[in-house]
Amino acid sequence: MECLGNYYLHNFKFEKADSFDDSFIKNGVSVYEVIRIEKGIPLFLENHLDRLFRSSEIINLSINESYCDFETLIPELINKNNILQGKIKIIIHFNNETNLHEKNLLIYFTPHYFPTDEEYKNGVNTGFCKALRTNPSAKILNSDARIIANDTIAEKKLFEVILQDKKSFITEGSRSNVFFIKGNKIITPPKKDVLQGITRLNVLKLCKSEKIELIEKRVHLSEISEMDSAFITGTSLKILPIRKIDSFEFNTHNITLQKISELYNDCIERYLTDRLS
Repeated sequence: MECLGNYYLHNFKFEKADSFDDSFIKNGVSVYEVIRIEKGIPLFLENHLDRLFRSSEIINLSINESYCDFETLIPELINKNNILQGKIKIIIHFNNETNLHEKNLLIYFTPHYFPTDEEYKNGVNTGFCKALRTNPSAKILNSDARIIANDTIAEKKLFEVILQDKKSFITEGSRSNVFFIKGNKIITPPKKDVLQGITRLNVLKLCKSEKIELIEKRVHLSEISEMDSAFITGTSLKILPIRKIDSFEFNTHNITLQKISELYNDCIERYLTDRLS
């Protein structure tokens, strides 16, 4: 992994970026979060920290740091690097699952790709991939599903892959959540089957507040041809239309899709305004 900027944090200490070394995470187990930075503000920081602590609880690992620690450290790192837009990664790594004292905390700016205006307008190409996270509720590094997905993305030159289980039910993207639109209804796989993304969470809240019908249900591969539109969500992606999943094509200019995208962008602006005022 690459560290951007001039400094990163290792166990509460600022270190020079040219000394960055994350080779130790190849062994043991790590929980992590990736947070988008806009105008020097970590977007939806509270939601990300909630999930970080929840991930550690799910796999029975204890985080000694507090919310307050992260709420202090992350702005300090942003200010020290003077980077106003990008992504910060938090990794809490346990060298040995049976020895919780052997632990490392890394917080650093990581390379990012934000979709282009063209991709938001016309959508992206994706494909199906048969792979499942072993524990979709926890955000864990180096999962087997991610490795399989990355190989498929590279081989087929795709933007993202959409995962399906052994019975051909759609679950999520390898680094995103997936939604379908049929008529005026938005459909997404149930939370028990997926990593509960922060953008996904906000989309669900927006649908409820704006009275947009949203259904959480399992979607089978055989139902995909009935869907009008599709989109993926994520920290880097926001709400990104899907143009194709393999041979299935979708309308990227769907009115409901455009509406939820505008609502989400407004949600980000309100969050930034509240914290910059």
